Amino acid sequence: MRIRLACAAALLLAACVKRVAPSAVEDRTVVSGVPTEFGSPADLPEGARIEWDFGDGTPPAAGPAVKHAFPRSGTFTVTEAVVDPDGQKRSTTAKVTVLRRSVPSALPNDARAALIEEMPWRRMALHRETATRLGMRDVFDDTARTLSDALGFDATSEEAAAAHGFDPEEGVALYTVADDAEALVAAVGTSDDAKALAAVKRLLAHEGGTGRFAGGPFQLTESSLDGTPVLLGKGRGGEKVGVLQRFGYLYLRLPGMSDPLPALRGALKVQPNSGLSADSLFQAAVRHVGTGDMVFFSRGTGGSQGRLASSVGPSAFTVIDRKDLLEVRLIAQPRDLSGEALQKTFTPLKPPPDLASKLPSGPAAYVKLSGEPASMWRELLRWSAADAGRVKERAKEVTGLELEKDLLPSFTGNVGIGVYLDSFALIDALLGEQVASLDRSGILAVAELQPGKGQALASAIDARVRPDRRFRVPSGATLWKLGENGAEVAVQGDFLYLSLGGEQSQPPAEEQPAPPPPRRGRRGKAAPPPVPEPKDLGRLGAALAQKPGARSLAEDLKAEGLRGFDLPTDQIAWLDVRGVVRSIQAAAQEHGGILGAGTRLVADRFGSVRDILFEARPAPDGVQAQLYVRFGPARSGGRGGERGQGR
Repeated sequence: MRIRLACAAALLLAACVKRVAPSAVEDRTVVSGVPTEFGSPADLPEGARIEWDFGDGTPPAAGPAVKHAFPRSGTFTVTEAVVDPDGQKRSTTAKVTVLRRSVPSALPNDARAALIEEMPWRRMALHRETATRLGMRDVFDDTARTLSDALGFDATSEEAAAAHGFDPEEGVALYTVADDAEALVAAVGTSDDAKALAAVKRLLAHEGGTGRFAGGPFQLTESSLDGTPVLLGKGRGGEKVGVLQRFGYLYLRLPGMSDPLPALRGALKVQPNSGLSADSLFQAAVRHVGTGDMVFFSRGTGGSQGRLASSVGPSAFTVIDRKDLLEVRLIAQPRDLSGEALQKTFTPLKPPPDLASKLPSGPAAYVKLSGEPASMWRELLRWSAADAGRVKERAKEVTGLELEKDLLPSFTGNVGIGVYLDSFALIDALLGEQVASLDRSGILAVAELQPGKGQALASAIDARVRPDRRFRVPSGATLWKLGENGAEVAVQGDFLYLSLGGEQSQPPAEEQPAPPPPRRGRRGKAAPPPVPEPKDLGRLGAALAQKPGARSLAEDLKAEGLRGFDLPTDQIAWLDVRGVVRSIQAAAQEHGGILGAGTRLVADRFGSVRDILFEARPAPDGVQAQLYVRFGPARSGGRGGERGQGR
């Protein structure tokens, strides 16, 4: 009977226990590093408790309402367990999708400039290989070794970075702020604030650092900024640093002489889903260049005094690292040129012809320029009136014509420039044996003329050049030598040729027997001067006299798989890195000795780089450009080994 009464009493008491229902935890999407509220405030009966397991490996939390920041991205199961005073346990679960917090969203929206790397550890092996191909492996390894020694772990290892509190799913950035023009702040994504802070403390306590950390070890003290804990440090030379952690990122104001707090204050203002990623200028720049492995953005503001910095507004570039190609995409907004004016400036009066077919094979570099002549001249005046003035004076001296009135209307705005390297002469000059031989490397340019303008321009030049400074080439064109600086010019058809340096055309030798009196035609006119031998033509003469079907620069470019030189608004530059390295190596090996061995080391270091190509064109809101560094073997049909052209 007593047992029955006890059981009844127990049932009665259990029925009277106030039970707490689990919260209505719903599936949701949040951002890593940002605290999120779970549950709601409530008074719990005595002896009852609520426990939260967030499924991300962090310690459980207790209470009816809690805040939790997921340290990394992913999908996690959040469990709310309610334990009643009598020990009964009930639970409910929800799926939480955690998105990675991008690096731009962690940077102040008023950052003056930022260099951003998203998830750099994931592609570290490829970056190391690219550094090797660019001949910078030792720089890469030395930097990595120095940083690793200071941090206390391998800074290039994804696993080591994660083990020390840094999040491989996020990235790093360097940025400057408006409040302190000299300050540079580093932002790094973290998954464990305590471990990441410990690693940075080891970095600052390291003695014998390089670069900005050469003043270490830094004496560290704890402080606060607007109620948020910060770590401040001072180096041996008075250099100051500051460390702040917020929303899954660690901010380090790199050593400098100014107070670090103003530079860190911007990080406190960043909201979880805004920051630089919400800035309209940054968004426009990224639409042009993409994200890639590295992004640089600049507002183009501040007290820059340089000519380029003061002429360019917002700009950005991104670096894309691939196995056999390194690509850089750029966008820049000229301050004084935009829209239709920009488009007009870079659009020639007619589509460009194949200017490369007018130049000899084998240059070390080639540049194709296109633009409206008068507009380009106005931009040169704006860019540098002094340089423009010298060009104007020189044009008047050579032709007797006014540049703006007479010369500019003669051109279509299409120009091709070949740079020819004589490696053997270059080696001789570097060794001090024949310094003057350096001039055997030179530039050969060809500019398209408006139809019918060639004859008038040729007559103007011919009238100002002495007879002994001009002679005909086999093609029938006249070649003029200008002054004593090695410049040569010629007009053939609708094209003007200009040669600076390099192999010069040679008139007949003075020691040869005097030629017979000139023959006179039926009307008593003197016959034209004798045509020089092909060996005396020089590079310009050879270009004028090249026969149909002869190999030209156009065939070189096609063999390399390069196209687009007929695009009207594109400015293109090409550098044959492999050809230059091989030609210098061949010239040095002929000299032999230490020089030959040294150039072999250079060839080994840069031998993986094939060539570099740069393209630029106008866009509605700026100038777009791409830079390509190509690796790997060149395509078949390359150039031969002509000594005079450094091949």
